[in-house]
Amino acid sequence: MKKRIILVALILLLYYSGCSLFNSPSWEEVDIETQKTITKIHFVDKDVGFLVTDGGEIFKFKNGKWNELTNPDTTNSPLYDIASYNGNVYICGGDSIKAIVLKGQKDQDTISIMSEFSGNSLAGITVLDTMNIWTCGGKKVYKYNETGFAVIHSIPGWRLMKLIKIYALSQTRIFVLGEGLSDTLSYLFKCNNGEWSELSLNMNQKFYDIFFLNRSTGYIVGQQMSVFYYTGSAFAKDNSFPSYDIPFYAIHRSDINSGYIVGGIGSGLNTIIYSFDQGTWQKEEGIKNAVLKTVYSIDRNDVWTGGDNGKLFHKH
Repeated sequence: MKKRIILVALILLLYYSGCSLFNSPSWEEVDIETQKTITKIHFVDKDVGFLVTDGGEIFKFKNGKWNELTNPDTTNSPLYDIASYNGNVYICGGDSIKAIVLKGQKDQDTISIMSEFSGNSLAGITVLDTMNIWTCGGKKVYKYNETGFAVIHSIPGWRLMKLIKIYALSQTRIFVLGEGLSDTLSYLFKCNNGEWSELSLNMNQKFYDIFFLNRSTGYIVGQQMSVFYYTGSAFAKDNSFPSYDIPFYAIHRSDINSGYIVGGIGSGLNTIIYSFDQGTWQKEEGIKNAVLKTVYSIDRNDVWTGGDNGKLFHKH
């Protein structure tokens, strides 16, 4: 009888400490009926989210399910990034001759064209408020004004590279990530009080995503499972990760205690997931045969990730 009481007490202790064997979150594949690559997942809050594909598809998560929204751009140009502020949702994309920014709202199921102009496709977008919106693509960085998006910085034409990600920490401090078109290099640019400079990453490889949790906690991830963390003035390599020839494509952290990095290679036989727990990054299993290109962590136990061939997974 005494042993039975001890066993019951131990089970209850595990349950209430968050280690329950009965309620351990796991990855579940979700079918949204697309074969296109999911390029970005973004949640406005825990109940409403958006995702886009390189086929110009837009899906909205509401009432526990994903539904496709009508894209007002009838050419279905690829879409690459999403940002939001105060219920307003901004999506960027385009093709080799057209740049486009779409706008939606948390409480509506319609998407409109916010701005469309000649230029290369827009690959990254970042938002602080309704008047502080930046986007990048090709060799240019744009900022929104009352009439549309205007160029605020250009990369010299002789440099064989394109800008792929942008992140604004404030109106005066912005980071932009670029990748080489004819080499394996990546380039990092910083705007500080209107002055642009180039930062050295000191690594002969490509990076695919940049993310900041706050002004002092930021990351860049890329090839060979590389992770660089922000020191406050530069980025330094995190040497706790193995250097396998598998790229990390995306990173997202919801708070100081949780976060995810995802990637993969080839036909998806080498899916890679790392989760942040108790101050360290730990390899996580649960998804196979998928090259993961984007991830969004609502909290530690509510995470969405997706990538090639319309593969979408939910951990809950």
